[in-house]
Amino acid sequence: MAHSLRSKSKLKSKKTKTSNPNSDYFKTNQARTERLAQKLKENTTKQQDSTTTATTTTTNTDTMDTSNDTPEDLTKVKTHGWRKSRASDYKKKKNSKKNKSLKF
Repeated sequence: MAHSLRSKSKLKSKKTKTSNPNSDYFKTNQARTERLAQKLKENTTKQQDSTTTATTTTTNTDTMDTSNDTPEDLTKVKTHGWRKSRASDYKKKKNSKKNKSLKF
């Protein structure tokens, strides 16, 4: 019978494979993390370059003026109450039917 990926024996064997610095699994894992770190670094530099060029090309008239917004002007979103889904409608209807009968 097969083990799930979260089983203790699988996790233990995977940990021993990746923790030994001489194993191939450890080397491939290290290479993968270095590749991903390099890719992320390149992406962040591209994003920073694009934002700096975008801000230098736009003028101040293009930006929105948000200084007029104050906390009193913003309305609060109420999150209590029933959700608008079929499951919640079913539960709401079922609960309302339970409370209709009187018990003495």
